[in-house]
Formats: sequence, C-alpha cells, structure tokens
Amino acid sequence: MTELSKYFANMAGILPATEKLEITLFEEGFSNQVYLIRWDHVSRLVLRVPVIDNGVFYINRCEEIATLKSAATLGLSPAVMWHDQKGAVACQFVSQPSLDWSIIHKNRDIPRIAGALAAAHRSLPIGKHQYAVFDVIQHYLQEILIRCHCDTAVVDEYNYLLTKFNQLTPPDAVLATALCHNDLNPKNILMDDEQLWLIDWEYSGAGDPLFDLAVVVKSHNLDDRQTLLLLESYQKGLAQPQTHVALQEYVKAYGLREMAWLLLKYAVNPNDVLSLQYYYEFKATPSLNPFHSVEPRTTA
Repeated sequence: MTELSKYFANMAGILPATEKLEITLFEEGFSNQVYLIRWDHVSRLVLRVPVIDNGVFYINRCEEIATLKSAATLGLSPAVMWHDQKGAVACQFVSQPSLDWSIIHKNRDIPRIAGALAAAHRSLPIGKHQYAVFDVIQHYLQEILIRCHCDTAVVDEYNYLLTKFNQLTPPDAVLATALCHNDLNPKNILMDDEQLWLIDWEYSGAGDPLFDLAVVVKSHNLDDRQTLLLLESYQKGLAQPQTHVALQEYVKAYGLREMAWLLLKYAVNPNDVLSLQYYYEFKATPSLNPFHSVEPRTTA
C-alpha cells in the first residue's frame, strides 16, 4: 500500500478515503503491475503501474495513453479515468473476463474480434510512433546483445534468435498502414456474449494491420477455417494467396518477438528467472515456437 500511496494521492479526485479502498494485485500482470481497486465492496477501477523500461522495450507511453483514450471514445476499450505522464493509468472496471491462453473460439466469436480490429484500424488516429515488427525484433536483439556478454547461456540464445530472424522475410504490404494494437493475445481481450473490449495498448503504433490479424491467428489458436473466417470478416476478399503468405511470415515474426521479449526481460534483470523459464518453455513448445527445429536447452 505504501508504494501505491503516491498514485492514490494523485488520484484523489476520483477515489474515496484511502482506508475505504480494497486493493487486489492481478496475478496476470507479467510485464507491469495491475491492481483491482474496490470500495463499498464494488469493483471500480483497474490501475496499471508500468515497471519495464520504455525505450528498451520499444514503448511510447504518451502515444499509448492517447490511443487508449481514443479507443475508449470509440467504445473499443474501457473508459480512462486517470493517468499520469509516466504511463500509469486507471480505467473503469468492466465485468467481462479476459480469455484463456488455451481458448478455442466458437465461430461466432471470430467476426466480433475481426470487427473490433477493423474499427480500430479504420478509426484510431495514427501518431508518430511507428511499430514495424521486424524493426522491433531487431531492436530487442540489439538490446540483448549489449547485455549478454557475461552470460554464455544468453549469448547462445541470442545467436539462436538471430539465426531465426535472418530466416524471415518482411512481407509485401497487403493492407494500408494503420494504428495497430500489436499484442492482441487472449489476455488483452475482455469478452462475454454481449460485450468485447480491447485492452493494454502498450505496444500500439503505426504498422501493418495484417500483423494484428496474425497475432490473433496464432495466440488465439485459430484453425484454418477460422483463419479464413477472420480474414473475410475483417475485409471481404482479403483471403487471397498473397495474404496467406504474408500472414504466415507474420505468425513466425510474432513467435520470434515473444521469445526475444522474454529473453530481453531476463537480460535486463538477471534476477528475473521466471522470464528465462518462460523463454525456454516457449522455445521448447512446438505450438508456440514457429520454428520447429528446436535446439536443446543450453546450460551455463
């Protein structure tokens, strides 16, 4: 509570007396600290406190908040109730739950997700922050390299990721550049049968909408039929051969970005052994790692 007191002081205009607050830390907040704030036994707000380095992880907090506000105005995201200049933000609590990583969607869910993405890409203003996933992966690899010289295990994993990165080819553009979410995994969608919300715009930026669709395809475990439904629901006639070629390249890029992000998080803080554990688990899981020839784990 002591660490949060400075945020509560700044949020005084929307909070009751501190002693009336009930605070719960969400366990799902892996990259940042996320708290549920309740009073009078009613869930009211979700407070996100950033803890990762913006520059290292290719994040622009000012544009993230601007995007979140625009998404809330469009009814795509919960309302922003408070924020500061460093990326802390409190949003209105909504009752819809996040999805599970093992989600198997019903077919009726796919057009809803596609429609929300299409609305975001069509209507959210493009700022100055660019997000080309291949540039982001290269940035992550460079950040890992400058930190890994004393850790042979991390050096080996850096070389593994670099080899896979050099096997990728950025696809030709199929869709026009738009403001993209870039991390729409199941935990960043809140939905039930009535309402769908897109949350956590931390990695938002101007980029290729097809990467957003690729993240959904891979992280939401869509089969071929649902992938076709996603594309056609997003834009009629999109399911063309060149689209599928680009989509598969982006699926690989998404998997590589996730591995690079986890390894970088450990390289930044070697005490963060959980990130390294998740990295090795991701790398060793064929359904997650898009490169099937997985090398055995390296020991220091």
